[in-house]
Amino acid sequence: MVSADEELKAAKAAKAAIGALLTTTRKSEVLTTLMKARGTAVLNLSSGGDLNVARGNVGIALSSVLHSRPTQEKIDKAKVAINFWIRELAAA
Repeated sequence: MVSADEELKAAKAAKAAIGALLTTTRKSEVLTTLMKARGTAVLNLSSGGDLNVARGNVGIALSSVLHSRPTQEKIDKAKVAINFWIRELAAA
């Protein structure tokens, strides 16, 4: 488990990275950032609440991007999940 500040930092880094995924020439850096964010979200899963739902959604969406060809649809779903995660972290 990581602190709320570290989790928010990982979420914001993921938001920046997901937007660059299709256009960057440094894909390994982007993928590393997304893997770290996914791991952070999953490690912080707890019982119930909207923040927990957001963490689960991010874990699923980023896994979809990381473990198969990242299509625009998958990236868009990940962006929505990341934004929800950030919003819930800020509200917590």
